[in-house]
Amino acid sequence: MEDEKCKSESIPLTAVDARDKQTKVLIGHSYDDALKEAGFGRAQIWMTVLCGFSVMASANESMGMGIILPASQCDLELDMSRKGIISGAVFMGIMVSTYYWGYQTDIRGRKAVLKVTLLAAAGCSFVATFVNQFELLVVLRFLIGLFISAPSSAAIVYLGEFCPANRRGQMIGYACAIGGLGFGYVAVFGWWILSYEWTIVVTESFTIRPWRLLFLVNTLPGFISGLVFCLYPETPKFLLSQGKPEEALNSLRWIHKQNKGFRERFGVQKLQYDVKQQEAVEDEPEETTGTLKKLWTLILPLTRFPHSIYLIACSIQTATAYITYGGLGVWFPQIMNIVFKSEVTTGTPICSIIQVQPSANASSVNITNPIEVAATECNDALPQEVFVYTLVSGLMCGGYMLLSSIILSKLTEKTMIYVNMITAGCAGIGLQYITHSYVVAALFCVQIVAASLCIVLVRSIQVAAFPTQVRATAISLTNLAGRIGLIISNVVTGLLIVQQCTFTLYTIATLLFVSAGLNALLP
Repeated sequence: MEDEKCKSESIPLTAVDARDKQTKVLIGHSYDDALKEAGFGRAQIWMTVLCGFSVMASANESMGMGIILPASQCDLELDMSRKGIISGAVFMGIMVSTYYWGYQTDIRGRKAVLKVTLLAAAGCSFVATFVNQFELLVVLRFLIGLFISAPSSAAIVYLGEFCPANRRGQMIGYACAIGGLGFGYVAVFGWWILSYEWTIVVTESFTIRPWRLLFLVNTLPGFISGLVFCLYPETPKFLLSQGKPEEALNSLRWIHKQNKGFRERFGVQKLQYDVKQQEAVEDEPEETTGTLKKLWTLILPLTRFPHSIYLIACSIQTATAYITYGGLGVWFPQIMNIVFKSEVTTGTPICSIIQVQPSANASSVNITNPIEVAATECNDALPQEVFVYTLVSGLMCGGYMLLSSIILSKLTEKTMIYVNMITAGCAGIGLQYITHSYVVAALFCVQIVAASLCIVLVRSIQVAAFPTQVRATAISLTNLAGRIGLIISNVVTGLLIVQQCTFTLYTIATLLFVSAGLNALLP
């Protein structure tokens, strides 16, 4: 017995490794092992750039109108109410379609949804370039919102499923850093294109001016991304979840070829997958193929513990981040314009400057109606401050996300959420006491940018927390909560901050601290 034991203990390590590999060939590699075998390198880097452009496309379409609307107000005869309707149409489209595209992403695939929605949104933007009627423009902006809601979540899922767990958060952060530069992209091209004065008269009622070109420029990242996605494979994890192991293997071989070329043979010949799940996909009865029943089938797992807890926590965190990022971000340039122009900034807290007193009706006009079209003479020239503020915010957002992505190689997503939520909350409280105008501007930027990064971090956690079959649906539901928060904050923040400034800033700070606490519930 002792001799046999000694013989077994003396088996060389190489023999054990060979036996291990033989066992994996017979049984099949797990998805994580197969992804590790495919390698990390050029494939994931290009996917990060591609998904970053997809996220940028969403930001360009939703925020780019902030520059286009003032520049087009004379040609389209827009007053403040019409501008609000056009601007809100895209957000309404985003809110209505967010969950639907999450459902389609889990059913049809990540690549298919990204390809269709990016190209469809680009097509609608192209048509909008030549529109001269207010009603038609509202319809087109709503359609753009319907399509552009998909890339911001589907691109994150797509990238996350191609990256190994130890690199996932970092690469998603890089992609969102590229997307965050969309604000800088809009500002730079807007500043450049609108600096020229030229007019092409097509008919008596239709002229082409520089602002129309901005529609095309803003949609370029999405159009290019949509075309490039045609050349990329579907995620192997989605294909495996649909009972298509051979197609999943082909996708992994593509990654291996991009990363390692032909110098190494791809050692994965078979993948492990849930046979019961494949049978369920193949033998699904016809009566369950109805859209409503499929929607409920995807929602049902999210109502069970612990996924229901994860969904609630992530939804509150995302809504809070959008309220801070969207609500304060939209009003930030106008608020700082008042602060810098005020003659009583020295030693005076910000709320004492911007809060409207009963007799100070003029201040209210400045906040709620930042650009008024004169009845006698229309002026559609944009002040340089609009571009400068947008550019600085975009560069800060992209730079901070890039820095955080580098830090994510050392820290976890949860730790970064704690840091960013608490930092944003402290910056909001600091606004109540700081009196120097430039420090106030810096604190606003810190609060907005730190909150925006939390949107990315929460999505990264969701990629690991939810099963493949419902992952995109879960992310879409949390995005829906965020969009609702964004719409409410856009309407409420501008009106409330000039009447109850202290209450507004403290409320946002409290929400950020509560969201930091909810982080303890996430895996």
